[in-house]
Amino acid sequence: MDKGLIQHIIDDFKSHGRKTILVENNDGFLFRNDVVAILEREGIIVATGTQLEQRVAYELKKDTEILVLPNKDKITHLEDIRKDSAIIEFTFEYYMTPYHIPSIIKVEIDILEELFRKKLLFKQNRKDTLALIKSLKGKDSRVQKSLNIEAFDAEVSQELTKDKIDWNKLSKIISSAILNTIGTSQLNEVMEKIKEVNNSFQEVLQKNYQQSKNSSAVKKPQIVSKVLDYLEFNFKNEKIALIVADGLAYWQYELLQKNIKGIKSQNTIYSWLPSITQLSRQAIFRGDTPKLDYVQGPKNESKLWFDYWLSKGINKHEIKYAHEDTDLSQLDLITKFALVFKDLDGHMHHSPDFKMLLGLTRDWIERSKIVSVIEELKEQGFRVFLTTDHGNIEAKGWRSLKGREKLGTNKSGSRSERHVEYSKKWLTDEFIENNPELKDDVVLDEQAIYFKNDLSFSKNETLVTHGGSHILEVLIPFVEISNDE
Repeated sequence: MDKGLIQHIIDDFKSHGRKTILVENNDGFLFRNDVVAILEREGIIVATGTQLEQRVAYELKKDTEILVLPNKDKITHLEDIRKDSAIIEFTFEYYMTPYHIPSIIKVEIDILEELFRKKLLFKQNRKDTLALIKSLKGKDSRVQKSLNIEAFDAEVSQELTKDKIDWNKLSKIISSAILNTIGTSQLNEVMEKIKEVNNSFQEVLQKNYQQSKNSSAVKKPQIVSKVLDYLEFNFKNEKIALIVADGLAYWQYELLQKNIKGIKSQNTIYSWLPSITQLSRQAIFRGDTPKLDYVQGPKNESKLWFDYWLSKGINKHEIKYAHEDTDLSQLDLITKFALVFKDLDGHMHHSPDFKMLLGLTRDWIERSKIVSVIEELKEQGFRVFLTTDHGNIEAKGWRSLKGREKLGTNKSGSRSERHVEYSKKWLTDEFIENNPELKDDVVLDEQAIYFKNDLSFSKNETLVTHGGSHILEVLIPFVEISNDE
């Protein structure tokens, strides 16, 4: 798949083979807060402060990170830093040559990504560039509609007062509201109501989550670990394709489903807790409780998929697993096909807020060709199932872990900033004892700590991430798409 603007910049920084890069950046693109935040989540730390602050950043840099020290005034760093560094010039125009640079240098990242992917051959003047920006922003506005907040509030409140809450229906209601208010002031009002919904959901989750692990999968799976059992019980003798779109929140599915034909059923299921890929996607492909020592990756995931179906008597030549490979030309003998789309999760981790993620999601739907993939699988006689491993949330930064708090933490193969896992229980207890203000905000699960509200272990004002037990992370789509006429 084509790489976007930010990914090209990331790859270029990594290509220098140095852990410190001195950058002359006179146009100031690397000084943008959103750019700094995105690069930081990819392990590229951009220290934009004074020469003294950059010196401190250099002394404190981690071996696993690349430190970028940008300047506009040809700052002369001390010899030890220069000797250890690559020295380059960075210009935004290098990546966006066809456009009038002053007109786009401060435009939102999602719009820049769309401009970048147009790959125009001819130079655009200021007028043409502004017209393109306007058309792209206009495309955003067609998705966003004004929401009747009073009606939304009343509908949600009515659902919450029922003896048995229909969480599937509530997911649709709040997801539609999010989708229709992203980029507007109404989103804040929607999110305030969702806090109320989440409080009720946490109570239900506390009562029902553990028993969902042992629930029957005959009628429908209640949790990701029961997806394969449901498919095996109901469709063992049919051609089935399981599509897993990493990080697809229900509000993003609402955007996608408008383009999908033949949807037979739309349900919600629980992700695994904490809602990180290593556990939750493993649970999907293992068809059982995930193991803590599992190493996340396509090779191991493929093995889980094959092992499950082989144990059910399916022949090896009938089973196939694919990771970001949408070549569907050799599926004649396949009856159990799994396809994982990974890019959307990367877009999520690049996004400081839902507004940027909305544009990137729309772009992903188009570039991934997921809709045409579904149609092709249906034409080949597959019954298609679409799900994900976790959703996402626009979280607020509490603060990053510091000093002793990092001692004994396991990264779990996850990029989550909503959970932390310690190697010893006493370290978990010590963290909570030293931060009593978090007691009502987190769940303690053995050595793991994860947020149940909208906070994160981050210094960023906002970021889109996952790993907690918020309703937007945990209630995820499980969709059946029939090949019947």
